Amino acid sequence: MLLTIEKTVGVDKEDPVLKDKKTIKRELLEKFRTISAERDYTLSPYWLEFCYLNQLQGKEKVLFKKAVRELVRQGLVEDLPEPGKNLRLTDKGVDLIS
Repeated sequence: MLLTIEKTVGVDKEDPVLKDKKTIKRELLEKFRTISAERDYTLSPYWLEFCYLNQLQGKEKVLFKKAVRELVRQGLVEDLPEPGKNLRLTDKGVDLIS
């Protein structure tokens, strides 16, 4: 009986699978790709805030900020004045998604 309890403790089958940083980065770049973005194209703050960020869980929102910082460090996007709310594609980003 103790073994059965140990196996089920901490497992909640209702929890959705959380996205990791790599998945978030891939989804952001895929959004640029699907809209055929070119250099200096900016993702809509509306899309970022209401369509993408609102669907993320708390931990994923932390990973989102880390993913954006990493994309900026890699030179793929620029993070405009309001961090994480407005992303602009760079030449390097265009080359990657093309």
